[in-house]
Amino acid sequence: MTGTRLAGEIRVALAQIATCPGQLASNLSRHLEMAQRAREAGAQLVVFPELSLTGYLLAHGVHELAFELGDARLAPLLEASRDLALLVGVPLRRQGGGIVNAALLLEDGAVRAVHEKLYLPTYGMFDEGRYFVPGRSLAPLRSALGTFGVLLCEDAWHLSSAVLLARQQVDAFLLVAGGPTELDAGDQPAGLRRWHAIVTAIAATTVTPVLFANRCGWEEGVLFAGGSWAVDARGARLVDPAPALEESLLLVDLSLPAVRYTRSLHPIPQSERLELWRAALEGEHG
Repeated sequence: MTGTRLAGEIRVALAQIATCPGQLASNLSRHLEMAQRAREAGAQLVVFPELSLTGYLLAHGVHELAFELGDARLAPLLEASRDLALLVGVPLRRQGGGIVNAALLLEDGAVRAVHEKLYLPTYGMFDEGRYFVPGRSLAPLRSALGTFGVLLCEDAWHLSSAVLLARQQVDAFLLVAGGPTELDAGDQPAGLRRWHAIVTAIAATTVTPVLFANRCGWEEGVLFAGGSWAVDARGARLVDPAPALEESLLLVDLSLPAVRYTRSLHPIPQSERLELWRAALEGEHG
């Protein structure tokens, strides 16, 4: 039962899946299954994790598996997007050269918008800078459902990304991640505790809801944490987190009028003193 929604209320499904590296047919099937479940639950948008169609630890396989915007492999998902929007993760060939880690917004049977990952972690277990080029712009993704700021994993750890998007009046952040974790003695994985802290901080300081879709499962000996979650524009939970470490479809009901009302009471992003940023940058280069 979805009930009757008021104007500006949308239901978003966060699809916490375990992708298989390089197994496009299997991953595509999982996407379509989750989309069907979301459709039956009354969702209008399904958000998948980072590099959801290909898996994360691809190394040189990135070049073999990279998509193009007109790629025939997207056809089943484009068809599925005719009655609910999808945000999916792929390595994407950029016109002019290079491959970006991208999130594609599919809507009404077409690729509606693209976010290219801005910050490529190349430290510790991460090696993205060897295989991807960084995104070139930070702009909202506009959908028939609303205006969304996409933060692709490492983007969220640079809080300037969220601040600059919030100043463009996004209705919500869609934070898509492939967040690995250690296992420890706590009540939830350590990596997940860090992600939940980041989600809350972004929401509270930008006065913008954050919908966090993280992957789960093992890939090449690395454990991914799951724990997808959503909080409102004050950082209060909209729904209990999805289970850690296992697949789940988390449904979130989001009221865009409530977001705008909260922001009218707490106009924090609009009072950001960008001249301080400018002075610091000019000082660095002066």
